Amino acid sequence: MKPFKYVVLFFIILLTACSDPKSLEFKGLQDIQLDKLTMGKNKLRANIKYYNPNDFSLVLKQIDCKVLMNNGQFTHLKLDTNFIIPAQKDFLLPAQFEFQMSDLVKNSMELLFNKPIKLNIIGSATLSKGMFTKTVPIEYETTQRLNLGAALSGINK
Repeated sequence: MKPFKYVVLFFIILLTACSDPKSLEFKGLQDIQLDKLTMGKNKLRANIKYYNPNDFSLVLKQIDCKVLMNNGQFTHLKLDTNFIIPAQKDFLLPAQFEFQMSDLVKNSMELLFNKPIKLNIIGSATLSKGMFTKTVPIEYETTQRLNLGAALSGINK
């Protein structure tokens, strides 16, 4: 009977020790570069800066979200990866976006004059810690300047 008590005690400790991961905190976009600029589909590369508020490291398995610019559809971000996220630290996640020129033209004056743009990211991220996996919601809103001039100067270097 004693081994059974130890097994039950072990599982109780294991279940109480494993807390749900907190959502990652979006800090902004960095190193924005346009890879291709045409009237149709265009490619934009950027590093997405996040902060992990958890006391433990995590593995990012997947991100699936919509990116809105000034409340209008801009692009869709879908990443399938095994990216290790350090505990309680900022980290950069490289991403590549495809967007239509028409979605960028709607905000061209703000971008051209380097005015702040409202960015919304809505979706979900799948995180894992050991054998435990959880999908957490992503819902961020920020206002950021996107330096289009600097991004345009980096095309086809």
